[in-house]
Amino acid sequence: MTPLVPLMMWGWIPFTLWLFTRFKHRHAVIAGFALSWMFLPQYKYVFTGIPNYTKVSAMSYSILLGTLIFNSEIFKRYKFHPLDLPVILFCFSPFISSVVNGLGAYDGLSSVLNRTAPWGLPYFIGRLYFTERSHLAELGFGIFLGALIYIPFCLFEVVMSPNLHNMVYGFHPHSDFSQTKRGGGWRPQVFMEHGLMAAMWLVTGFLSGFQLLRSGWLYEKFPKWKFIWLPLLGLLGVTVVLAKSSGALLLMLLGIGLLYVVHFTRSSLPIWVVLLLPILYLLGRGSGVWDGHDLLEYASRMGDPDRVSSLATRLHHENILGDRAREQPIFGWGGWDRSFVRDEEGKIISVPDGFWILIFGYNGIFGLGSLFTLLLLPALLFLLKYPARQWRDPQVAAIAAMPLLMIMFAIDSLMNAMFNPLIVLLAGSLTSLWLLGGQETRPSSPLAQPPPQRPATRLF
Repeated sequence: MTPLVPLMMWGWIPFTLWLFTRFKHRHAVIAGFALSWMFLPQYKYVFTGIPNYTKVSAMSYSILLGTLIFNSEIFKRYKFHPLDLPVILFCFSPFISSVVNGLGAYDGLSSVLNRTAPWGLPYFIGRLYFTERSHLAELGFGIFLGALIYIPFCLFEVVMSPNLHNMVYGFHPHSDFSQTKRGGGWRPQVFMEHGLMAAMWLVTGFLSGFQLLRSGWLYEKFPKWKFIWLPLLGLLGVTVVLAKSSGALLLMLLGIGLLYVVHFTRSSLPIWVVLLLPILYLLGRGSGVWDGHDLLEYASRMGDPDRVSSLATRLHHENILGDRAREQPIFGWGGWDRSFVRDEEGKIISVPDGFWILIFGYNGIFGLGSLFTLLLLPALLFLLKYPARQWRDPQVAAIAAMPLLMIMFAIDSLMNAMFNPLIVLLAGSLTSLWLLGGQETRPSSPLAQPPPQRPATRLF
């Protein structure tokens, strides 16, 4: 470990406070989340009696502190609503699991605090800061810009191998370095936990930028830069391909296809269908009714042997972990790897991949239901508030990718356990958009009125 680890981890708090003094508070929030997610080390400080200090807690606590110091009046904006219950229940579910399994209230409270930093605080901050359509567009642009910033780092690792984290911080973020090799080359991971996480970050940025470009928002906001956006988006797309994550690439193509279909058909039905997919998967796999063998047979006819073998291994471990989880179906087994399957000698023989199976074993149906309600309900609210016939309105079109980002993340959580705090931030933002009406705040002075809007320019 290099000296940069403590410098970055503990120096992030004053850096975030500096962001609040230099930029609009909403922009400081976006920059604080994106930059910390992209560049802080994969390291945690473990303390006795208080939550661990990680890169995610560093970003959440820093932004919360900045809000308390520089923008405390914004807390008056928040009013509890039943739509906030999913995130509250998800954050509180570890306490119930610990108590039910005899692990004690102290263990439960500690687990609640550790979950609140990555899930509760970003959601709460999103509820506070992003309440209008223009705010969501700015958040989408911040995600797009963050993905663009990651391009040179990803390309470096594609050529030179994924060693930036080791070069800067003195250790590899993932214990199995062999997982960085894919398709005869390297899978970049930069400063994230895994290459799959970096790939999904790029996809999230691509879909955000793709829709901002299609809607004409980028040309309205940055007319002097209008010639660079399409090449940059193309370069980002190429980087996604070079990231060598077939799942992330398929999700990107699915998102692009859905945006085109909705635009031309003026029907949200395709998105509703895709939104139902993770729900049907959870019902089938969680109940044990569907063992996935027919999917494996189909993949064996369509895919290459290596990927078929990987899918078979994944399904096998999901099946045995699902059997274990169904022994404690309501509130799960709690922490300390009690939901894993072990051999006669006590050695763990189950390897969970999907986030859903981890939560199912840890917090049962209670935790799993609250998690996917948190991920899918904001997208559903957006579709109800803005039917497809409104998606040609430039203000709506600019943020039309936002519900898709939630759905894509939910689908990816079925296969992988790759967290993204900006998705949680987005969940809170979409909830506020629904609750507060999404109306743009009118300037108080007539001189501050914006000029009449021009029709958006569609390029492709």
